[in-house]
This record gives sequence, C-alpha cells and structure tokens, in this order.
Amino acid sequence: MSTGSVHDQVSISELSWWDLDEIADHDAAIFGPTAWTLTYYWAVRAQAGTVMFAARTATSALAGWIVMSTAGGEADVMTIATTEAGRGQGIGRRLLQAGTDWALSRGAEVVHLEVDEHNESALGLYRSFGFSEWGRRPDYYPGADAILMRYRP
Repeated sequence: MSTGSVHDQVSISELSWWDLDEIADHDAAIFGPTAWTLTYYWAVRAQAGTVMFAARTATSALAGWIVMSTAGGEADVMTIATTEAGRGQGIGRRLLQAGTDWALSRGAEVVHLEVDEHNESALGLYRSFGFSEWGRRPDYYPGADAILMRYRP
C-alpha cells in the first residue's frame, strides 16, 4: 500500500482569517527582523486584489504560504515561505504555481518579486520557474541587496 509522497499529501487553499496568527508566528521565526507583523498581515488581507494561500500537510500542519497581489496587468509575489518541515519537498513550487495561476486568471501579464541576493534556494526556485533578474535594490535587506525578478508566461 502506497501512502504517496509528502508532496501528494499537501493541500493548498486560500488562507482564512483565523490562520493569520499562525502565519505571523512562522514568518517571525523564518524572517526575523524583516518578518511581517500580524497587524501587517491583517492590513494586506483587507486590500482588494490580494490573495493568501497556505500549504498544509495531511495532518493540517502548516507547510508554507504565499501572498499575491494584482493591479492591472501586473502581479507581485508579496511574500512566500515554507516552514522547516515543508522545505525541499516541492511545496514552494506548488505555492508559486498557485499564486501565479491566480494572478494570470485575473489578467496579469507579468509577475514580479524581490529576493535576498543570498537566498540561493529561493533564487534557484524562481529561476527554474522562469523568473529572470531585471534589477537590484541596494541594501534592501539587512546586509544584502534585493534581486528584482519577473516572470512573463
């Protein structure tokens, strides 16, 4: 009997308001001084043109999340993260796919994001997905530039 891979057992769905405390706690643990606060998550959730998706395991454990926004023909990956338990299992790619699918369904023609120049795993994911570098923001993160990337499907 096969139970399938962890990848197969992960579900992705739109975040509910009651998920925001948990997301903010994980965000603080992952991103430290650049983490979004719970108040900021609430403010973003209230904005038109945004969506938040969560990835959860078969036991409902949080594996990751993505926040997307759209305006006109452009979309933005506002934040994306996987929890320690969710890393290295394709969950980030599935979240990125869900977010870009959502944006494209709303008329986006290009998807933007920015990433810490030292975050090699994220850079690898974005490049393999089809994102390309188009600029930099010097010293955007503590001790690092932000690499500006875009994806045109």
